[in-house]
Amino acid sequence: MMRIKFIPLLTVLLLSMIGSMPINSANAQAENKKNDNIFKMRMSAVDEITAMSGKYTIRLWGIKTFGESDAKLKLQARVSLDNIIGKSPLECSLKQRDNNTLTAQCINDQDIDLGLYMLQNGFALVDRASVYGSVFEDPYIQAELDAQEQRKGIWQERESARNNVNTTMLITVSVILILIVIGIFIALSIFIMRGFQRVIDAQNKNMELTKKERALKDKEKEIFSHMLDSEIKANKSKLEAYIIVYDEVLKSLQDTTKTPKYQTSGDIVQQQPALSRSIFDRNTEKLDVLGTELSSEVIHFYARIKTNAEYTNLDPDMALIDAVAIVERALKNAHRLDNIADRLIDSFSEKGLSAPHI
Repeated sequence: MMRIKFIPLLTVLLLSMIGSMPINSANAQAENKKNDNIFKMRMSAVDEITAMSGKYTIRLWGIKTFGESDAKLKLQARVSLDNIIGKSPLECSLKQRDNNTLTAQCINDQDIDLGLYMLQNGFALVDRASVYGSVFEDPYIQAELDAQEQRKGIWQERESARNNVNTTMLITVSVILILIVIGIFIALSIFIMRGFQRVIDAQNKNMELTKKERALKDKEKEIFSHMLDSEIKANKSKLEAYIIVYDEVLKSLQDTTKTPKYQTSGDIVQQQPALSRSIFDRNTEKLDVLGTELSSEVIHFYARIKTNAEYTNLDPDMALIDAVAIVERALKNAHRLDNIADRLIDSFSEKGLSAPHI
């Protein structure tokens, strides 16, 4: 008789457990989806644009491979990517997902954008379809152009290939060219001897013109660097003011003796201070005068500054722990930008590019 009563009771318990499973699963999925866009993980390079982390393949956003190239260069690119990844977890922003293949923009523990780094060293091309219309479009394209001008990575390989083809042709006609050059040299020597003074005058005039052009370029570099340094310092002041204000907001939220203001009438959190970037945006083509390292740091700083400020509402019914998390995240991002601004200001000062104090 007891056995007959026990069976219905067991059946009820099983049905209640099965009924609760979809709810728990749905809650877990909702929580996971909330954090899908930003994630951290360790990874190892597979090739110049791809890394692996467990069962996931991470493809770097905003860049693409050259396709076929020298095996030695591909190995160099993979090793370079592996070195910049390091051993620490990377912070990634998910752009696209296809099963276990993730397309993401990742930065290492030194706040170096992996995609931008590979472009700067000539190991990848800009995926213009991906970056089009984003704040990263100009910095990424400029990094590719800089690598091309400096013959880095694949650009050096292609230049060498062209030189090899030209060398074969030059060997074929070398004897004829030498004879022609000798004949031209003899003819030119006669004219040069007759107009030697005119040549000297032309050289002196050219040297003077070159000197003026160099002075003009130095002046342009000085003006641009001073303007950019002033804008960075102004942004530094805004960041410090923002941090002071939101430190107080965070303290008030953590004060258990008082009712938080937002629970009475609601509140708004500005995710980032309104920072200026007009000098940078109008002069991106002049960044090369700062040098590769400093221009890269400047690009990385401004890449974090959003054109339009974003706001988050703190509704009166929001949980206190969620409100605290929002303010803490905003402060964390502000501190990170503030540290980058400090490094930039020090770099400008060390290179003698700081704006004079008024």
